[in-house]
Amino acid sequence: MKKLFITFLLLSLVFNTKFLHSEDREVKLDFIKVNGRELTSEELDFLVFSRNDSISFFFHLETKDTSLRTPFIFRVVIKNSKDSSAYTVNLKNINYKNLPEDFYKLTIQAFDPRNKWVAKPLDIEFIVNNKLSSKIKEIKKLTQTTPKIPTHLNSENIERRVFYGFELKSLLFGFGAAFLVFIIILIIINKSKSKAKRTFAESPSKMTIDKQKYEQIVLENSNLRAEIAALRGQIDALNSRAEELRRQNIELKEKVEKLSNSKEELEELQRQKDELFAVIIHDIKNPAALIKNLVELLRSYDLTATEQQEIIDDILQTSNRIVALSQEVSRILALESSLVSLNLELGNVNEVINEVVKANTRNAQLKNINIYVDIDSKLEEFLFDKYKVYEVLDNLVSNAIKFTQKGGEVRVTSERKDDKVVIQVIDNGLGLSDEDINRAFQRGARLSAKPTGDEPSSGLGLWIVKRLVQAMRGKVWVKSVLGKGSTFAFSLPFIQDESTKLEKVEEYQQENE
Repeated sequence: MKKLFITFLLLSLVFNTKFLHSEDREVKLDFIKVNGRELTSEELDFLVFSRNDSISFFFHLETKDTSLRTPFIFRVVIKNSKDSSAYTVNLKNINYKNLPEDFYKLTIQAFDPRNKWVAKPLDIEFIVNNKLSSKIKEIKKLTQTTPKIPTHLNSENIERRVFYGFELKSLLFGFGAAFLVFIIILIIINKSKSKAKRTFAESPSKMTIDKQKYEQIVLENSNLRAEIAALRGQIDALNSRAEELRRQNIELKEKVEKLSNSKEELEELQRQKDELFAVIIHDIKNPAALIKNLVELLRSYDLTATEQQEIIDDILQTSNRIVALSQEVSRILALESSLVSLNLELGNVNEVINEVVKANTRNAQLKNINIYVDIDSKLEEFLFDKYKVYEVLDNLVSNAIKFTQKGGEVRVTSERKDDKVVIQVIDNGLGLSDEDINRAFQRGARLSAKPTGDEPSSGLGLWIVKRLVQAMRGKVWVKSVLGKGSTFAFSLPFIQDESTKLEKVEEYQQENE
């Protein structure tokens, strides 16, 4: 009887939570915790809390179609008879404590501002009332308390005490107290419901304002996203521009370094040029002074014909030295120009070698030096500039004779290696030191070795050789051992197709500009 009555009392106090059903998305309640204890399903039917209770609501978004799952957030609205508040969360639980006594309605709704969908909300109604909460707790205690029957009592006394004794009084007292509590709860609930409904009915403007605020927030959020996208585009453009400026800055630095190096090279060339012309002027001044003295000698003394002839021969020899120096200066000026003209013709380089050797044979005989020619008789004709090859070979052979002791030998060779023709001038003369090898092809370089027959040397021959060989798209090098002789060699490209001669000439000229 007692359990049946309490069950009827609780069922009569139930307020069902209202849910709106949606086909796609719906917010569902998982459980509720009060002061860390999870409420049972029976306790969820009627929610009454005290002000000191710590209340936690746990929920989730239920989606039937898994393809519709997108990022979302929850909007929580809590209202009572006096006030309401709304906020968004990205968690799946909310907590409340120290709520004022009143009737509350909690609405939890999931939405996606980007894709503009709103899920079916979860509505929960509950009461915060200290007295009501206390009474309900007392009723629960009464239902959980079962009076114990002493074992020494017989059945007759038990029936008498049940119907006429203490147990009957306790039952009547409990029934009256429960009925009184029931009446109080009904009055409070009806009053709270009427106030809440009146408040909700009297405040449509607040709800409208909340909706307008929500739409305004969604609009502002969309605008902010658009602004962020635009800013990201600007940032990407700025990064691209910065990268371009960085690349241009690197290129400018490289150009500045090249210009700085070119400036230093030009200054060094100018210095060498000044030194060179100082040397040439000095070399010309001495033979010119000698000619002056010889001419004065002819005018001042009564000389025999033999003596006059000797003086005239000396003047001729000295004049030839001056002419040779002048020719070298002319060649230097020509080679320093921005363009070296080429005259490529099909020819046999062995014929040029024989001509050079023949022209230098007289100077070799004066020093008792033998010149040998070791050329490749099967070497075919190819395109080269005969005059420039002759000048290169003449410089190398005459140098070999100058720096070889009397009784030495000079050998000239030619051979083809792959797509090149290699020509060497080998001697067993004084040789070069390591420092001389490094400076051998510099303009105006005076090497440590001196001509063995007091021949004149301006220090320009090897520089002219290098300049001419490079103009013909070839390479020049030297190998030497001090005191044992030297090998000066150069290579030329082996080109036989005369139809491409003009094209090759243009390539050489472009490379030398």
